[in-house]
Amino acid sequence: MSDWDLLTPGIGLTSIGMVGVGVSLSGIAKTFIDGMHAVSLLTMLIGMIFLASGLFKDGFPSTGRAKSATFITLGFLVTFGVAGAVTVSVQVPSIYAYIGLMLIISIPAAVLAYASFRRVPYLKALAVIFIAASVVAGTTFYAFGLVAPKPPAPEESEQATPAEESPPSNIVNATILAGSSAQGNPDYAPDPIIVNKGDGVQWTNEDNAPHTVTSSEDELFDSSTIEAGASWLLNTAELAAGDYEYFCIIHPHMKALLKVAGENGTAATPPGSTNATEGQEGNQTAPVGNQSGPPISGGATVTEVLMVVGASVPTNIEFFVPETVETTIGSMVTWRNEDTGPHTATSGIVENNVPKPDGAFDSEFLNKGQSFSFVFDKTGEYDYYCLIHPYMTGKVIVN
Repeated sequence: MSDWDLLTPGIGLTSIGMVGVGVSLSGIAKTFIDGMHAVSLLTMLIGMIFLASGLFKDGFPSTGRAKSATFITLGFLVTFGVAGAVTVSVQVPSIYAYIGLMLIISIPAAVLAYASFRRVPYLKALAVIFIAASVVAGTTFYAFGLVAPKPPAPEESEQATPAEESPPSNIVNATILAGSSAQGNPDYAPDPIIVNKGDGVQWTNEDNAPHTVTSSEDELFDSSTIEAGASWLLNTAELAAGDYEYFCIIHPHMKALLKVAGENGTAATPPGSTNATEGQEGNQTAPVGNQSGPPISGGATVTEVLMVVGASVPTNIEFFVPETVETTIGSMVTWRNEDTGPHTATSGIVENNVPKPDGAFDSEFLNKGQSFSFVFDKTGEYDYYCLIHPYMTGKVIVN
């Protein structure tokens, strides 16, 4: 006859394993599905070993009690197997529905096991009734799962994908200067940036720390974090004409001004702009300063001052070459940047490493290969410096 010492844990382990497999495959345990699979299969394997030992320890069952126990055991296996199949097929929608399904199976099984142990009359009739009821309940659950209305699949958006905006035809280069993280150092250059509506402004972070370009009011534009060496492009076509103060969220002491002129405005593109459609880079000449002054004629001359390679380094021997220019009224001086870093030629003096511009002339931001020219129409001595590197100084003497 069957051995209940082996049969009972066999039934329990096998049933738990089958339920675990059903739960895993149904999607209820998606977050730990792999673990559920492994545990369920291992549990079911151990349970089947106990089950086989319990069923056939003393040979095939021959007595009525042994046959009854075997019948109940097989009933468990069949019903739990059907439960697993139903669960996988209909993808149980909630834990409550799954609990209900398990109750449909476990209640009849428990009643039949107790009736068999107590040798209740009409055990076979009870078994047939309960098993039939379980089958009907499972079939109904499965059928309703198939015919229940499914939620409509989300319709694909019929809206056409908007065409990508074309980049601005004219892009003005700007820089987040090296060392701008430290309060008191020059930060954004040029400042202010003057552009026409529809131009692009591209800031490049030359500092070793991250920065942002964020409008001070109404969050009209925000670059998010610009890492060292990265760039961010703003299309001013989305902005109305006017002045926009901006700053760095990470370093609020960094502030600058963006001036946007109307489409038919008179604002000139500042030095450092490039034509994005033609792919031009560097080697461009900035507008000649003091264009209203007298033309170069007679004894007037043109003198070139170089911002030499290595001028960005304070220990360099030379910065502006020649450092002092002596010329005559009506003559032109042209500054050309041959260094790898940006520079300016800004009139004024530097006291205690603090630049003090006087407004006579300012090249603004000059990249490598770019130049700035100014015609001097008044005599005098004009001190100047680089706004980015104030230790770079020079002088123009006009007779």
